[in-house]
Amino acid sequence: MVLKINSQEVQAILEAIDILLEIKCLIRSSVPDSELNETQLNLLNSLLYSLKSLLQPLFSKFIQIDIGDTSEKLKKKIIIDLKKLIEKKGYILISANHSKKILKNIGFNPLKMITSGGPLIFSDYLKINPNLSGKSLQGIKRKTVKLINRLKNIAGEDSNITFIYEKRNKTDQIILQELSEIKTIIGQDVFLFEIPNWKVLEG
Repeated sequence: MVLKINSQEVQAILEAIDILLEIKCLIRSSVPDSELNETQLNLLNSLLYSLKSLLQPLFSKFIQIDIGDTSEKLKKKIIIDLKKLIEKKGYILISANHSKKILKNIGFNPLKMITSGGPLIFSDYLKINPNLSGKSLQGIKRKTVKLINRLKNIAGEDSNITFIYEKRNKTDQIILQELSEIKTIIGQDVFLFEIPNWKVLEG
C-alpha cells in the first residue's frame, strides 16, 4: 500500500517545525533552572496543543498501525524473556503488589514472588518521607527486617533472586541503589530484569 502526502499535510509539517522552534526558544529562555513561570507555562501548553492538532491526523494516517505492531512485538519479547526466568526456578523480587497478578498470568508461581512494597533498607524510607510518624516507622522497620531475613533464607538455599524493575519507577531506582548493600547482607548477588513499564504487559 502506498500513501501519498498532500499539500495540506506538508503545510502541517512545516507549521509543526515552526512550533517546535518556538518551544525550543521558550525552553532556552528558562536556562539554567528550567523553570517556567505561569505565562510561559500557558504558552507552552498552547504550543503543545497546536502541535498535537497539526500532527495527530498524520499519526493516524501514517504510523498508527506501526505503533500497535511495535507495542505488541515488545510485549511478546518481554513475555518470552520472562518465561525464561520461570525455567530458572528462582525467586522474583518486585516493588509493587499489583505486578504479582501480571506475573501470575504469565505463569509465575505466586509463592516465588517477593513484594517489597517500598525500599529494602529501612533508612531509605526516611529519605523519601522524613515526616513519617513513629508508629509508621515501627511498622516499616518490622517489614524491612522480615524482608531481609527472607532474602537471607533464600540465599541460604542457594536459590537465585531476580529483581524485575521499571526503568523510570522511583522506588525501583532506590532499590537498584541498595543492591550492593543487600548483596553484602545476604551474601549473594541479585540478578536484574528491566521492563519499560508494567502497562506493556497488561491486557
